Amino acid sequence: MPNLKEVIISITNRCNLRCRMCDIPGGKSEELPTDQWKKVISDASRLGSQTIVFSGGEPLLREDIFELIYFTRKNKLNACLTSNGCLIDSQAASRLSASGVNVVNISIEGSKGTHDHLRGEGSFEKALSALENLRSQRIESTVASTVSRYNYKELPYILEVAKNYGSTTVRLQPFNLIFLKDRASGAGFFIDEADIQKMEGLIGRFISVSKEYKISVNPESYLRKIPAYLAGRRSHPRNCAALWYSCPIASNGDVFPCWIEAANNKLIGNIREEGLYELWLSGKRMKMVNSIVNNGCSGCLMSCYDEVFGSRLSKAYLLDKAKKVKKIASYQRLANKAGQLLKSQATTMKLRYRFYASYRGSVTNLLKRRLSRILNKLQGPEKTGGDEKEMALLEISRLKTKLEKEIRSL
Repeated sequence: MPNLKEVIISITNRCNLRCRMCDIPGGKSEELPTDQWKKVISDASRLGSQTIVFSGGEPLLREDIFELIYFTRKNKLNACLTSNGCLIDSQAASRLSASGVNVVNISIEGSKGTHDHLRGEGSFEKALSALENLRSQRIESTVASTVSRYNYKELPYILEVAKNYGSTTVRLQPFNLIFLKDRASGAGFFIDEADIQKMEGLIGRFISVSKEYKISVNPESYLRKIPAYLAGRRSHPRNCAALWYSCPIASNGDVFPCWIEAANNKLIGNIREEGLYELWLSGKRMKMVNSIVNNGCSGCLMSCYDEVFGSRLSKAYLLDKAKKVKKIASYQRLANKAGQLLKSQATTMKLRYRFYASYRGSVTNLLKRRLSRILNKLQGPEKTGGDEKEMALLEISRLKTKLEKEIRSL
């Protein structure tokens, strides 16, 4: 059965840059406090997740980000940070290392002119500096790039950057309109039909060079879909495995089936009202996922769709697993009832112990009184013969055994 593999937390909408392909920092949004995010991380661990991805906005604007990364690792989960790199100086890199972060994704959109055009003047040099600071702390880095008309010709150059700075991976994701409020303003990011063949050639070169450099990239089948996607050719899949493997959470705690469906206002719930554990196994989520499986979605090539997660799953397979997950949710409700019963029994046992202690004194005091009487006998050699001493030692042993049983029963 497919298990939750990653939880993607958009931990803040705040950002120190104003990139052309993203309007996220433009809107105000509530941010959850540290303790609530820790509860999310704990629930993700209970659900068998492997990774927590901290994204944004710029996650390093959260003062508690290092604490949350450390808490993630303490819960035996991988911690991934997605950053524009501008705030990763030597001190921040050192703190990331101390927190135990597994990998940091740094955005590189191409050469200096292209990158700064898309992300802001001076941001390219800061991103390169971040990669160097991460390397100095022996933190694994990934170069991430949003592919569009503006930079697809520079894909081989992005591999050169990764090689020069010791990055193990380059991840491409085609531009998507969901990050812009005015979607009409995103028209310039797409390519023309006439450009598809040219871009296919560059993607092919990107794949071959990545193999030569031994740099990990997206699956080849995924990469070869990008040109047609950017030219406006959309598919409407009914069997996207991201619905089962990935869970996105917005900065205000809203949980969605995926980021694309979030843009379509398909909300599962909010972690301020119900925990992630309950929401992930809820009937509402299963009903929503079944609807998407039956009707198909709008189609995307977001990173969570990446086939690194495994092969795409058939509709029949997903529907069958939906039924099984529903059963698990039912079993969970029974387990919660059993837990409440055990808690009630524990309360009863505590009350009984309090009554016992008030009537006869605590077990410890009772033992002390009995041992005191026995030791008094042992200290009187004129009154205590060898047989009496042996009996006294047996009594001590018996009382010790009784005390151990009392403690276990409590």
